Amino acid sequence: MKRVNNAMNMNMVSLLFINLFTVSRLFFLSFFFLMVSCFDFGDDIELEGAEITAEEINYVSELTGLSFPHGTEPVGYYFLGSGIDRSLALKVAIPEAKREDFMRNDIFKNGGNSNSGFHFAQEQKWWKVDELTDRIDRALELPGLKFVECTLGLENGKTHVYVTWFEI
Repeated sequence: MKRVNNAMNMNMVSLLFINLFTVSRLFFLSFFFLMVSCFDFGDDIELEGAEITAEEINYVSELTGLSFPHGTEPVGYYFLGSGIDRSLALKVAIPEAKREDFMRNDIFKNGGNSNSGFHFAQEQKWWKVDELTDRIDRALELPGLKFVECTLGLENGKTHVYVTWFEI
């Protein structure tokens, strides 16, 4: 009889352990999903050419502090808003006559020399920063653990600007 009671006690301890393990796992998963649902995730947006409006260009200006001259032609826009850390890439063509005006942006005065190596931007078919000639690369840390990189140069005889922005 004593041996049966010990076996029953062991089974009950095993069942309690399994229940405790299941409940703790359920609690952890619930907590994880609750935490993830609290993050403000946005959408990923990919636009090309005429799909890019003044709204996107203004948004890039707001995030980066870059002013784009009148006559700027949008080429590509890629915004990753679905992750915890947002990031974007923009490619535009600016009039050659406005190149010096564009270079008055703060990033060219106070930014450091830096080749843009932001990996997600290189996956875009319109991202051809390595083909630029007369290339100027700059990077600048912005308040709030945000960073902007800007590359200016000639591509197919036109002045192009490549911008990446990301937050940590």
